[in-house]
Amino acid sequence: MPLARLLPPALRPGDLIGVCAPASPIREDALARGEDALAARGFRLRRAPGLLGRTRYTAGSLAERLADLVDLLVDPDVRGIVFARGGYGSMHLLEHLDPELYARDPKVLVGASDLSFVLLDALERAGLACFHGPMVAGDIAAGSTDLDALVRMVSDPRPFGPITAKGLRALHPGVAEGPLAGGCLSMVTALLGTPYAPTTTGSVLFLEDVAVKPYQIDRMLTHLRLAGKLTAVRAVVFGEMPGCVQHPDQGYELDEVLAELTADLGVPVLAGLPSGHTTGNSQTLPLGVTCRVSTSPPELSVVAAAVR
Repeated sequence: MPLARLLPPALRPGDLIGVCAPASPIREDALARGEDALAARGFRLRRAPGLLGRTRYTAGSLAERLADLVDLLVDPDVRGIVFARGGYGSMHLLEHLDPELYARDPKVLVGASDLSFVLLDALERAGLACFHGPMVAGDIAAGSTDLDALVRMVSDPRPFGPITAKGLRALHPGVAEGPLAGGCLSMVTALLGTPYAPTTTGSVLFLEDVAVKPYQIDRMLTHLRLAGKLTAVRAVVFGEMPGCVQHPDQGYELDEVLAELTADLGVPVLAGLPSGHTTGNSQTLPLGVTCRVSTSPPELSVVAAAVR
């Protein structure tokens, strides 16, 4: 691990995609727009029964959110699950999820932000390749994602190839290859010290976040280092990191902080890959799938199949 042992079957036109909300409540108008966009690509959609629920700051109680996800995982008609949105609450589910639920009938799982908890759990405990990508009531509804690229990645059992992004830049040079691990930095760090902490040894580690200050990013990366999670990575790729500033005239760039904190790793480091929290066109990344990082020019390329 983190190399995926299981690849989900490729999605085909007409396949049924389930939508559930293990984290925060959603707006139905945004949900409908996202569903329409996926339907326009030829998929059928099924809403989990509690999808529009609300209990304080989550989309229903723990029991309701857990039941929705489990029902979709065990339903043989459901071939993929695209989560509705992030926010907070997915972590509650982890101790109640049997890894066999992911492995018995592998499905395409797509999400980001707080859903990093579920994706990393499926990869870590079941070996299932998952997709760090746009969510139904989020980027898909807003049209701020490369939806065609997502569909191609989950539908074509051939290596996806280069993932392009205008703002991608090199912080440290080199070329490296390994299975992709990671997700939202705050969620990855929150799993340290738990049975669900991700394996990063030998990985291309992707980390992204939104609206956290540089010193907080420093603290989380230092936490990862002290926990041994940066020691044997083969490359690091940072996301776009929108809003990650102290204040407008802080006098330094976030890239300086990231470059300094990864300087002694001796591996290639990229920054600016828009996946998860972005300001524009978000990209989908296959967790657990072998990727190659090169810095001249800066590029992340998916060199193995993500579906079968």
